[in-house]
Amino acid sequence: MLHSSNNKDERNKKLKVKAIKMENEWNEAIKSGLNKESVFRIVGLESELEAEKLRKLREQVEVLSLKYNFPTKNDVANIAKLLIQIEDKIDRLEGQLQEGTTSSRQTQERNMVKVILEDMAERQAIVSSLPGHDEKIVRSLVSDLDE
Repeated sequence: MLHSSNNKDERNKKLKVKAIKMENEWNEAIKSGLNKESVFRIVGLESELEAEKLRKLREQVEVLSLKYNFPTKNDVANIAKLLIQIEDKIDRLEGQLQEGTTSSRQTQERNMVKVILEDMAERQAIVSSLPGHDEKIVRSLVSDLDE
């Protein structure tokens, strides 16, 4: 039994070596066959013909898309670009609104402080929890209390 398994291993090794040699020979034959200028010319001509067929097909699709009102690949790509532009504009507007809200809050707070100071000068105060619903409380003067 040991003898037969050794024979199989040897045969497999020899077969493997022959297969590798054969593969290398085929690879060289293919390389030498493809590395000819005539092959490049033929492939170049074929690719030009295929490119022309694709151009004509695209033109036909454009005509059909107008006739049957369906979007083409270019239409979808253009819509995607427009959507990206719209998202960018929305992001910028949101940023401006946040800046505006922050600055308007600061401006509103400054105005409220200014009004409070003016009212304090007139001996009045503003009491409110809601913006726009200010209630003025008039403070009585010390001289008014004495009388």
